[in-house]
Amino acid sequence: MAASLNRAAFYAAVRASLFGGRLTASQVAGMDAILDAAPTLLGTTSLGYALATTFHETARTMQPIEEYGRGKGKSYGPTGFWGRGFVQLTWDTNYAKATARLRQLGYLRADEDLVKTPKLAMRLDLAAPILFVGMAEGWFTGKKLADYFGGGRYDPVGARRIINGTDKDDLIAGQCGKFVDALRVAGHSVIPGAPQVSSSPSVASSPPLAPNSPHKLPSQPAPTGGLLRSGVQATGGAVRSGLAGLYDLIHTSFRKG
Repeated sequence: MAASLNRAAFYAAVRASLFGGRLTASQVAGMDAILDAAPTLLGTTSLGYALATTFHETARTMQPIEEYGRGKGKSYGPTGFWGRGFVQLTWDTNYAKATARLRQLGYLRADEDLVKTPKLAMRLDLAAPILFVGMAEGWFTGKKLADYFGGGRYDPVGARRIINGTDKDDLIAGQCGKFVDALRVAGHSVIPGAPQVSSSPSVASSPPLAPNSPHKLPSQPAPTGGLLRSGVQATGGAVRSGLAGLYDLIHTSFRKG
């Protein structure tokens, strides 16, 4: 299944509002990979923030990139585990965590290892899951998407703490608003009519769902551009059956909110 999204309308909107009237083929390919990998229960504002994070962290290329300077002057630099991908994955522990989780979700083969081959984080089909799973599960700082979006929350300024403290938080929040506007114009929504399941008592005890398990959160109105910084809630959903193990996690987190 795929989310209800008119990609032509989405690209027309972001081309005008964020990319100076022009999109390259590689920028479109990068955003296609992100939209394709977005989990079923990820709301419109969370997806918008993931896109805005990528926009900032990749210097608007929307392609996985290596950290400028390859960690020069930073303690992880000499280790070889400098930033790579859409969210600049750093430190060997995070590369190991990504390896284990992506294997569990079926994105990495048993013979593929991000610790042994860090450049694997540059692959589109791995960079996109790292973006979503990492932000949903709090790999980078312990903060998660569900801490700032969904369940009545809309805090794109505070959400920068998911990745990097308060660095450029206002700038990225504004970019998030433009991505969310574009998603709304494009009709981003979940597949209607999917049954709802009860939330589990904790994320740790939630078993992975089988691929293609349909779930839907209660729908809520998404903000317009003028309301984006006012804290108005928004949910929606981008659909991707491949992140089966992540669906229940996001469902549980959002229901707790």
